[in-house]
Amino acid sequence: MRAIVFFVQLLLWLLIIRVVVRGVAGLFAPRAPQQPRAARPQSAPRAVEDLVLDHVCRTYVPRSRAVLARVSGRDEAFCSRACRDKALAAVARAS
Repeated sequence: MRAIVFFVQLLLWLLIIRVVVRGVAGLFAPRAPQQPRAARPQSAPRAVEDLVLDHVCRTYVPRSRAVLARVSGRDEAFCSRACRDKALAAVARAS
């Protein structure tokens, strides 16, 4: 029984010594110099894109994703084909 207690105490002391040694070694480890905040590389700026208004559902969509159609002689932009079809149907009913 004494041998087991001695062995457990030895393991605990070894664990404590290991933790202390790693902590002290971490204090003296070389660190990479930090860059000043202004010199840090920034992410690439995103391109600014115009938004166009869909007059059917009143939402804004990027011009590159808009569905374009000629309605009553004007080029209009829509958020989807469904909105485009509604606008074209409304013009057809009106005439």
